[in-house]
Amino acid sequence: MQLSLSEIELLFINRYHDTWPAGINALADHQVLNLDALVTHTFPLEKAVEAMEFNADIKQPSIKVQIVDDTEIEI
Repeated sequence: MQLSLSEIELLFINRYHDTWPAGINALADHQVLNLDALVTHTFPLEKAVEAMEFNADIKQPSIKVQIVDDTEIEI
């Protein structure tokens, strides 16, 4: 999927399509109780490149790195 808006091009890639059933089952069976705990790091949109580099570094202890477009987040 490709979206162009105000000279910004966003490309979306869904490469984990086969993990959705396992994730839904884990939630339904109460194997995962606190989804918020899975987000280990949050970066503001301005630091998206840093977030991607952090996420790519296998030495960094992370489960889910999220990038948010919100000016009022705590980092």
